[in-house]
Amino acid sequence: MDAGVMIGCPVRNRAWILPRYLEHLLRLDYPSELMQYCFIINDCSDHTAAILEEFAARPGIRAQLIYADLEIPSPELSFGLAKGAKSLPAHERGRYSFTRLAALRNKLLQVFLASDCHYLFSVDSDILLPSRTLTDLLIDDCQIVSALVCNGHHIGDPGIYNILGRAGAHYEFIREIPRDRLFSVDCTGAAYLIRRDVIEDFGVIYSSEKGGEDIGFCERAAGQGIRLYCDGRLECRHVMEEEQ
Repeated sequence: MDAGVMIGCPVRNRAWILPRYLEHLLRLDYPSELMQYCFIINDCSDHTAAILEEFAARPGIRAQLIYADLEIPSPELSFGLAKGAKSLPAHERGRYSFTRLAALRNKLLQVFLASDCHYLFSVDSDILLPSRTLTDLLIDDCQIVSALVCNGHHIGDPGIYNILGRAGAHYEFIREIPRDRLFSVDCTGAAYLIRRDVIEDFGVIYSSEKGGEDIGFCERAAGQGIRLYCDGRLECRHVMEEEQ
């Protein structure tokens, strides 16, 4: 297997987890010369940028760091401002904006298309990957395929994962998860592999029209006849809070 893969995501105030996140990326069981990285750094008030700059400077690492700071809150962000306030604190800017996240992820898509990589592996910066994750997802040979990521720890429901199924006009969390095979889903996120033709030939991008930016991406893909899958044999660790 000799496909070039770009790994990346938007990153904001993740200094508390980035060293572990990056170390897990480096442990992936895939040839290092076939991997590139791109991180969209936005509105950080901690040491995120310094950590990523040090990572990008390592010998043999091919990494692009894109700075996308938001200087003036958009109308969508301004609802959280106190009366008379002119700006949000750095750690709050963009926190609740799916529109902002969609724009940042679309920047990543642009960098990916300018590369020679055949796959984009979108891995959120609080996800710790098992070493076999990338190789196994490539073997699955899908246009879009995710690993399992538990999203429910912070609300006390460990049955909530990053996979959704259609229930009429709405989505529901998939709770009956086959752990021994690949299976079809209607929406996913957090850690998923995207084949180049999904973006280059079908023009799938992120959107906040339906809420979360991953929902917009998955709906646009499904609208183009692209099937989405999850590999139930692969589960990543989601470190949602520093004390974890």
